[in-house]
Amino acid sequence: MHKRKSVSAIVPVFNEEKTVLKVIDTLLKNNLINEVICVNDGSTDTSMEVLNQFKEKIEIIDLQKNYGKGFALSVGIKQAKGEIVAFIDADLTNLSDDHIRDLLTPILNSCARGVVGYPSSVKGNLLNPLSNFAGERAYYKDDLISHVEEMAETRFGVEVFLNHLFDKKEIKKVPLKKLKGFLKHEKRSPSNTIAEYHSELSEIIKEVIRQKRFAKPE
Repeated sequence: MHKRKSVSAIVPVFNEEKTVLKVIDTLLKNNLINEVICVNDGSTDTSMEVLNQFKEKIEIIDLQKNYGKGFALSVGIKQAKGEIVAFIDADLTNLSDDHIRDLLTPILNSCARGVVGYPSSVKGNLLNPLSNFAGERAYYKDDLISHVEEMAETRFGVEVFLNHLFDKKEIKKVPLKKLKGFLKHEKRSPSNTIAEYHSELSEIIKEVIRQKRFAKPE
């Protein structure tokens, strides 16, 4: 009988004091997750205090300033001991064992080189048009480790960067039924919400342009 591949869950955290405790607790209780790594990306709220409640059970990387999601994931990958790295957002409100199982099953069963899990509340699991930007993902660590320095520079363009690392046929998209997370306006002040949306959109566009510039001609 083959030994199951080990999984490191990497959770980038930036001012997610309201939700990160439940996310970590769910990951720790799940039997498919071997390691939980939380990267505090310069939070200014009480997120770090929440993480410290689990300091005997998880790996904590505390960045002193906000470097962006791409950087946070890159340092988590370097730290990970698992064969597979699963990226889990810290702002999820109802992460469950079913969501984790659905995300990891294709890669654990060697049916895909990577998995993108997108929130789905639509009957029939129609593909979410925003699935390319979904944050819940799973990859083989060995496939990413040589790209972490580039990833570190992408900030919120990291999903676009990851999409271009693999052939579409190698990636499995799976619906994560009724998965929910806080929207920015639900957890930030109006001024911060606008600033963050503007920053994220700018970073995504920047990465899209960069990828097109370096794309190989068909």
